[in-house]
Amino acid sequence: MLQDIRDKSQGVIVKVIIGVVIVTFALFGVEALVQSFTSTDTVAEVDGKEITRSELLRASETQRRQLISMMGGQIDPAMLEENALQRRALDELIQRAVLMNQAESLNLGVSDAQVDAYLVQAEQFQTDGVFDQSKYLNFIRSLGFTPLAFKERIKQDVLIQQTRNALAGSEFILPSQVESIVELQNQKRSYDFIRYSLAQKTEQVNVSDEELQAYYDENSASFVSPEQVKLDYVVVSAADLQSQVEVTDAELKDAYDARVANFQGEEREASHILIDTSSRSDEEAQARLAEVQDKLANGESFSQLASEYSDDLGSKDNGGDLGYVSRGIMVGPFEDKLFAMEAGQVDSVETEFGYHLIQLNEISETSAPSLDDMRDELMSDLVAQKAKDKLLEEHETITDLAYASDDLSAISSEYGVAILTTDYFGRDGGNDEITSSPSVISAAYSPTVLEDGHNSDLIELSDEEVVVVHVNDHKAAAQQTFDEAKDVIASIVVQQKAVEALQATANAALASGEGDWTTVKNAERGQDEVAALAFGLPHPAEGESSVGVESAGNGDLVAIRLTEVIQGDGSVEASQKEIYENYLSQTLTNMTMRAQQESLQNAAEIVRN
Repeated sequence: MLQDIRDKSQGVIVKVIIGVVIVTFALFGVEALVQSFTSTDTVAEVDGKEITRSELLRASETQRRQLISMMGGQIDPAMLEENALQRRALDELIQRAVLMNQAESLNLGVSDAQVDAYLVQAEQFQTDGVFDQSKYLNFIRSLGFTPLAFKERIKQDVLIQQTRNALAGSEFILPSQVESIVELQNQKRSYDFIRYSLAQKTEQVNVSDEELQAYYDENSASFVSPEQVKLDYVVVSAADLQSQVEVTDAELKDAYDARVANFQGEEREASHILIDTSSRSDEEAQARLAEVQDKLANGESFSQLASEYSDDLGSKDNGGDLGYVSRGIMVGPFEDKLFAMEAGQVDSVETEFGYHLIQLNEISETSAPSLDDMRDELMSDLVAQKAKDKLLEEHETITDLAYASDDLSAISSEYGVAILTTDYFGRDGGNDEITSSPSVISAAYSPTVLEDGHNSDLIELSDEEVVVVHVNDHKAAAQQTFDEAKDVIASIVVQQKAVEALQATANAALASGEGDWTTVKNAERGQDEVAALAFGLPHPAEGESSVGVESAGNGDLVAIRLTEVIQGDGSVEASQKEIYENYLSQTLTNMTMRAQQESLQNAAEIVRN
């Protein structure tokens, strides 16, 4: 197949097309070429404004990278499924289009100079407080943007934020709202309850095969063996490339010089007694320090005084011993005092933690290890780092081999690595490093790999390992037989019967008032799980109780009889008032923004293709 492509790629027409592609790349970048082919492929329109397929693909890819970056191995693989990504991306693009149309209708605008100023001042693009072009470019490339596209995205964000800031600025909180929230928070409730154990009841429930068969017949569609896939895969790691790495004497010398440049030639063995000022006033701390100093002057040992007086839990039981200390370990004032003292001297200093009484026990002078002493360690570090760099350089080659091959043998041969095989796993992943990786799961169930039988793209497991996968076998979802599902059905039916029985018992107790009731008076909100259930019941009518049967977190049922609601105090300290105001303001702002978004979308003419 590849030879056929090569043969047909020699024609004049093909060369002209390639020439146009090269010119397009050179003048406008890859994005312009992609848009030239896809920009007319409209996936949606918002009040006549088109959303193209290229925009959708870029947005979904950006979402995928952001999700992996934020959640890593904890991400639900279903979130990376291509159709789900594109649905979320299209919803977001429609929302943005609606808000952009509103900003334009209000004649809002932002200049290129404003956008440039925003980017230059953004901390994530700075190194030592100065805009870093390389950091900026690496960031936007990691999101799949070109510089022009990213700048346009920021311009849209600033425009949209102008309308949102206007909404946020129009919100205000009344004192009565704060008072109502505080009253609810401080409310107390009295109630009676009986808790019924689901676990205990399930042990008493018996079910027949006829009941299990009937449940299976009614719910057979729920018992399906999940779709599974088995993969072949190759892992190329930095360790595999270490034999190809060479370290020169000059590189070794540079690494040695850099290592010993920060070498501390002096260490000081010290002990201290900390008088903490967070739990006592400054006057009390100074008085305690003076007391220790007087006892020390009268001949009592520093070690015993540290055990008695020091607030440093990490050292007091060792007589205040800190071991050998070099510069850069302790806080500044402590270090400055310690390294200005003479051996055997005792002196005091104040830091952010309180007052320290320091005893300098010994000064130790040490010399830097020689290059020969550090050669093996430095060599190991340099080889490991250069192998990681080498792996990064090999990404393109690995990608090319994966694309050009129908299996993994070419990569295996090129890098001398084995082709391995996973166990079967579903769309929720497996239990090992490979099958639990969200990126691997997403690739395994992608149409290109699963349906077309191609190799996956290169997948980064870490900065030291990459993997390429290929489907070995695929099992479609299949209906389970009754025997296969019987154990699961038994668990479901037993629990259902147990819950029904407990529900009937609880209702009977509420109706009759009989049973082993526990009475709770003046419970506070969040006091415990049952209290939380009681706070969910409506206020009882005068002279009556409000009753209900609620489910606890472990499945237990709780019969509750709410007898009294005690109104909370609405007064609040000034320090707490601001917290409540901020909470209410943020809540109202979020509600207003959601309402505005829904209103704009309802009024817009949206066509999804």
